[in-house]
Amino acid sequence: MAEIEAEQQKPKKRLSLSGLFLPLLIGATISIIVVFFVVGYISLTEPPPLPEDIHSLMNKKQQEAAATPADNSTENAQEMVVNEDGTFDFAQYRYFSFPLPFVVNFADGNGMMTVEIAIATYETTLRGERLIEKLTTFTPKMRSAINLVLAEQIHDEVNTVAKRKALEKRLLATIKPLIDGTNPERPSGITDLYFTKFVISNTR
Repeated sequence: MAEIEAEQQKPKKRLSLSGLFLPLLIGATISIIVVFFVVGYISLTEPPPLPEDIHSLMNKKQQEAAATPADNSTENAQEMVVNEDGTFDFAQYRYFSFPLPFVVNFADGNGMMTVEIAIATYETTLRGERLIEKLTTFTPKMRSAINLVLAEQIHDEVNTVAKRKALEKRLLATIKPLIDGTNPERPSGITDLYFTKFVISNTR
């Protein structure tokens, strides 16, 4: 009798273990689904940060510019203005070329040089267009000033690349006051002057 009762109890233990495993598995699966649902709901329903308005963006940009150390080169400068319609306008390079070359005799009489010149400007769209118009208007005045400087040169002062670079800088310094005035209110939009052609001829 005792053996029969023991054999009857063994299957009951197995049944109770297998019957307990299935509810635990279902409960764990439901718990995981609920956790994922709660996490997803919180992350998707969290309100996005409010976009900054134009004025705070401009103030932030000005503070960053003030915190950045000043750099003389305008290669990396990025001036930005906000138009009346709310769009942004960034500065870009424009070039003004003299329509005719400069042909000048050397001051010592040792030959002549033929030079073509282009002026680089860096301004926003509206200011850039106005500056190009001003350069066009002042072309005779600039040609006169450039001719006077070139007429002072002798062959030995322009016969190397380094000397021509120095002459470019001198001509740039001559042109800027003609366009910007002697006491400009803001930095000049004229950034560089380039010799696009430089030919020396009739030298002894």
